[in-house]
Amino acid sequence: MMSEIWKCKGFANAHTHLDKGMLVPEVVYVDAPASIRGGWTREKKAEFTKMDIYDRAEKALLQMIRYGTTYVRTHVDVDPVVGLKGIEAMLELQQAFAKHIVIDITAFNQEGFDRYPETEKLLQEALTMGRMGLGGHTLVDVDGKLHIRKMMAMAEQFDVPWLEFHTDESGKPEDFLLPFLAEQALEQECGDKIYAIHCNSLATVPDLKAAKTIELMANAKLHVTVCPTAVATRPITRTKELLKAGIPVGLGSDNMGDLFNPLGGGNMLGYAQLLAYVQRFYEPEEQLALLDMIRRGPADPLSASSYHELNVSVVFETHEARELLSHVPLPQIVQDKVCSA
Repeated sequence: MMSEIWKCKGFANAHTHLDKGMLVPEVVYVDAPASIRGGWTREKKAEFTKMDIYDRAEKALLQMIRYGTTYVRTHVDVDPVVGLKGIEAMLELQQAFAKHIVIDITAFNQEGFDRYPETEKLLQEALTMGRMGLGGHTLVDVDGKLHIRKMMAMAEQFDVPWLEFHTDESGKPEDFLLPFLAEQALEQECGDKIYAIHCNSLATVPDLKAAKTIELMANAKLHVTVCPTAVATRPITRTKELLKAGIPVGLGSDNMGDLFNPLGGGNMLGYAQLLAYVQRFYEPEEQLALLDMIRRGPADPLSASSYHELNVSVVFETHEARELLSHVPLPQIVQDKVCSA
C-alpha cells in the first residue's frame, strides 16, 4: 500500500511538438480544415528562428515541469521550410534542462517526401547531430507504404534508437496502414523500437479486423502512443483493447498552443482525465492503468539511464487514483535523491 502522500518519479509525455508549440496567443487561432491550418503552419515555420523555437519550447517545458513531467519525447520538424533550426534549438534545450527533465528528440518528416524530396538529406544530416529518433507520417505521401519503407530503411542505415509514425491519423477506415507497419516490423524484427502514434483508424475498422491487427501488433512488439486531444476531430484508438493485449501504451499531449490545438498546458494528469472521460476508464484498475500510462518512462536504455539519474521527485498529497484523476492537483517538485516510481 502506498502512503497517504504519493512520491513518484514524475510523469511522461510520450508525444508532443515543442518546436511548433506556444504560437498562440501571439498568433490568433482560427478554426479551419486541417489542410488549411497545415498551410498556415508552413507559413509560420518559414519565419521561425532558432531562438524563437528555443524560447517557445522553453515556455512549454517549464509548464510541463510545473505539473510534474520529468520525461518528454518531442517531434521536431525537419524540412526545407525550417531546415535544422528546430533540431539545433532542441539539442540546446536538452542540455539546459538535463537536471530537470529528460528530453528525447525525434527528427520528424512532417511534410513528406512528395512535397519536399530534399527532406531526405536533411533528415540524414539531423541524425548526425546527436542521438535522436526518426519520425514519419503514414498519410503525408501518396504511397504510404513506400513512405514507411523509406523511413525504416533510413532508421536501419543510421541505427536510430527509435522510429515513430503518426499512424492512420485521419481515422478513416480506408487509411489503415497499421497492419502493414506491424508486418514490416515483424519481418525486420525491429518492433520493439517502433512507436505507432494515434492509430485512429483502428477505432473505425470492423471489430474482427481490429482484433487481428492488435494481435499482429502484439506479436511484432510495437509500442503505441495515444493522444486523447485528437477526439476533437476523430475517434481515439482502441486503448483498452491494446492494453489488454499487453501492448505498451503511452500517453501524449500532442500539440500545445499551436494552429492544431490552441490549448494545452502540458499537465499529464489532465490528459489522463480526458481519456478517462472519453473512453470510460472508470473502474479502479482502469484508473490505475491510466496512471501507469503517464508514468511510463523511456524504453530506450540510454534515455532510461538519464531518467533514473534525475534528482527529482514529484509529490502529491493523495495516493488515490480517483482523487488524482478527478481533481488533477498540482504536485510539489522536490530536488532530492532518485526515488522509485
